[in-house]
Amino acid sequence: MEVELPGVGTVTVNKVVDCLGMVCPKPQLMAKKALKEMKSGEVVEILIDNPSSAEAVPGVIKKSGGILLGQIKEGKVFKLYAKKG
Repeated sequence: MEVELPGVGTVTVNKVVDCLGMVCPKPQLMAKKALKEMKSGEVVEILIDNPSSAEAVPGVIKKSGGILLGQIKEGKVFKLYAKKG
């Protein structure tokens, strides 16, 4: 799946992590696990509908060796895109 990210361009999403309906710390743990399992350069889309998790996950991405490429909010859903470094 390809996604257009403002300021980044088109990226290919290799994995989707659905955290909809989950509360802290589950989305953070799932994001960390996804990055650990991915190969360098791959992109993950993380779906979150919990605002506090959407604020916390970017820090987890950075600590897990990932790079936050962008974040898009559609209604109540936050879509975070991260690339494994």
